Amino acid sequence: MKKYIFGRKNLEISTYPTKHFRILFLIILTSICVNVAWAQVFNKEEKIINLLQNHRFKSLSQQFDSELKKAISPKQIEKIWLGIEKQFGSFKSYEKSRIVRKEGLEQTQTLIFFDKGSLDLLTSFNSKGLLTGIFLKPAGYQLPSYGRNLVYNLENITIKSEQFRLPGEIMYPLDLSKKVPLVIFVHGSGANDRYEGIGSVKVFKDFSLGLLSKGIACMVYDKRTLTYKNVYDTAQYTIWEETVEDAVNAFLLAKTKTNIDTNQIYILGHSQGGYALPLILKACNGVKGGISLAGCSRPLDEVLEDQYHYLIKLDGKTSKPEKKFLKKEMKKIKFVRSPELCKSKPKTNLLVYWPTSFWCDIKKYDALAAMKSLDMQVLFLQGERDYQVTDKDFSYWKSGYLEKKKWSFIAYPKLNHLFIEGEGVPNPSEYSKGGTIPMYVIKDISDWIIKE
Repeated sequence: MKKYIFGRKNLEISTYPTKHFRILFLIILTSICVNVAWAQVFNKEEKIINLLQNHRFKSLSQQFDSELKKAISPKQIEKIWLGIEKQFGSFKSYEKSRIVRKEGLEQTQTLIFFDKGSLDLLTSFNSKGLLTGIFLKPAGYQLPSYGRNLVYNLENITIKSEQFRLPGEIMYPLDLSKKVPLVIFVHGSGANDRYEGIGSVKVFKDFSLGLLSKGIACMVYDKRTLTYKNVYDTAQYTIWEETVEDAVNAFLLAKTKTNIDTNQIYILGHSQGGYALPLILKACNGVKGGISLAGCSRPLDEVLEDQYHYLIKLDGKTSKPEKKFLKKEMKKIKFVRSPELCKSKPKTNLLVYWPTSFWCDIKKYDALAAMKSLDMQVLFLQGERDYQVTDKDFSYWKSGYLEKKKWSFIAYPKLNHLFIEGEGVPNPSEYSKGGTIPMYVIKDISDWIIKE
């Protein structure tokens, strides 16, 4: 069944935690009295921010009600706040406070800006004006400008792969007077939702809204390792079972849709999805072409090794725990590369979250060679500020260009792995700043599709 979605009313707040920023801050939320005037509440939240900013933690604790005082001491507050400053940098400024209502509670919300990111401060007060709850979390998702006031059609779908059922959706342009092209989105590593939500960024949501505004339909779905997390946390599986099979079945489903131009279906893979893209395209008979967003071209163990070394050296020094971590992970990488890998007792989390069977499956997989064996149009996009999948991968893809003239390449100086603009030395904390996919990237994709 299709329904209309009005962009501004479709705003969602992302609260997905990620390994890049897990904010440990006490949350104790009790009911608040609505008799406090809003202006007074806003002033109180601004006072709280000023006390935190100036490290007046004892004064801050005096604003707590009796229950909150029992739960957390000034020393604990100091430790938490200093940890936040270490991760996000020094305090910069804050926006005007506003009232939010969630699950029957009313809270005051203020966006706080730091050097390296932003956080939402949520507070609640009792009738005496004392704090009953305080919570800092990554800033919520905001619709990009091109998604506001955008009206489009939405169809809920289910991707079926043997016993697995993955919920998803197809977003169609409003004008369906003629059949439209379709892009199918394939996730990167990890248990990703359909929008590939990472903190306050929703990579696939932004791309979909942008492409919809250009008259291109989009298909997204929840990844199998998210929907069936309990199964896959302890399972032995391959890249086919994690990524490829569901993308192929998504393509088969797309071919049955009457509003889709089945001669204009494209597969877009991000990161690990780009790494698996050649396998997906090969299995999709009749697919028009592929789009690689920061797709890995080298073996995944090489990509991981580069990431580890980059992150450990990021602050200019290597601590003892970091050295210990690197030594442990390099031992795993060495084992994955050894002939003993597939003879060993299977492990579920051999390297990162992938099990032994996954590493055995890709041991001889050459993404570039697999892509070169195909005869179709492929667009490769790469952010030059990407420290996860770097120019090494992009250059390796480009090395096949002389043989495959149908390939196109675009690099973006300001973009990171999530295709969000940034400045300075790339680092994980910038993911917490949020941001939206620039329209110029979306235009490059839509122009490429239209030319095809």
